Amino acid sequence: MTNNMPKISVLMSVYNGEKYLRQAIDSILTQTFLDFEFLIINDGSTDKSLEIIESYNDARIRLIDNGKNIGLIASLNKGIAAARGKYIARMDADDISLPSRLEEQYNFLEANTDIALCGSWAEIIDERGDVCGQYTYPPLDNRAIKKLLFWHNPFIHPTVMIRRDVFCEISPYRASFKYIEDYELWSRVLSKFAGANIDKFLIKYRRHSGSITRQRNLLMRWRGLLVRLLILVGR
Repeated sequence: MTNNMPKISVLMSVYNGEKYLRQAIDSILTQTFLDFEFLIINDGSTDKSLEIIESYNDARIRLIDNGKNIGLIASLNKGIAAARGKYIARMDADDISLPSRLEEQYNFLEANTDIALCGSWAEIIDERGDVCGQYTYPPLDNRAIKKLLFWHNPFIHPTVMIRRDVFCEISPYRASFKYIEDYELWSRVLSKFAGANIDKFLIKYRRHSGSITRQRNLLMRWRGLLVRLLILVGR
């Protein structure tokens, strides 16, 4: 880090994530890009998540222990407020970032100063970590992203890296859009800024029976309709 101000803040919230947590943490600590801080928020876990986080002796890790469960959205917003990097990279506690992920996205955003956020494609892995599919649907350029936005989330949430300055103009995640908080946030960001996706597989996205997307599918659909209505009327 330069003058204690890292170039990237990696943001991850954990709630009872002991099963895959060590893999997720290791995938960040072994990145080819070194100038980052790793904000890990323990959101009131009752399993061994906190013990796993505290077992690491790495100065780049900044542990924020909520003490009690306050939920993903509040935890992410807490992390955004604490972040010191020029960029904020999202990470989930059950996914795996490939070694060059941070380097690829940092170089892309540095070279494309008109882009506020960028995501990537992702490999899909199962509970054992075996690759079982691919997410290659996210469009690459801003025009195609905004075209898809009305119908579908154009970013895979844990692949996103966003300029921290954007949060000075756009308020962070909104609690009223629980389970699709990222989709609603991107709709506001893209109303003012440009986005992009990198056509490379930069993370392994884990699908398993406990994932939020399977448990809350109907509610997500209804709130997604509300986001589309807000886009249609220009917010």
